[in-house]
Amino acid sequence: MGRLQRDATVTGFNGTAVTRFTQVLYRHGLMMGAAALVFGLLSLESGPLWPSLTGFLENPGKYIGALLGILVFIGVYVHFSKAGRQPQHVWWLVYLLYISVVEELAFRLFLPDLASIWMTPFAAIILSNLIFAGLHYVTLRWKLANCIFTFFGGIGLSRLFEFSGDLALVVLAHFLVTFLNTPRPPDRPVQDRT
Repeated sequence: MGRLQRDATVTGFNGTAVTRFTQVLYRHGLMMGAAALVFGLLSLESGPLWPSLTGFLENPGKYIGALLGILVFIGVYVHFSKAGRQPQHVWWLVYLLYISVVEELAFRLFLPDLASIWMTPFAAIILSNLIFAGLHYVTLRWKLANCIFTFFGGIGLSRLFEFSGDLALVVLAHFLVTFLNTPRPPDRPVQDRT
């Protein structure tokens, strides 16, 4: 079982543990993608997306170079780690990049923009990161302590976005941190391996 999940037999919490990449994709990836889509559609009128991508649109090579640098770092990390290389790791990296994009769109850009209509920007950031951490608790069956860390990590990413105004930079930071936190896909239980 992945180090961030709770055991399925924890008292008071029935159900199955998240032990397969496909479970993460369906439970977490689809939920976060749907959140980004819904919040994005709701914030179309205010249009926060394009101003947040100005740096990327003006100099995409800088961001592509940074992404390639991160991928080289990941390659070196995987090469020297005990995890070993498997074809599934490539798909895991694609997933981590996807989840970094959709979570930043949903919880650093669209939701705070929407919530700031009826609350202060600071309160909107707090609310957005509470929802961000809470969804991880539900979709990935994380322990509460991991969700608290996720909340504060989200606050850090929100601060980076507030100071830089650069969504692509925040996505790259999220991607790197998420990889370091979960460098490989969840392990299946031994009885499920074929």
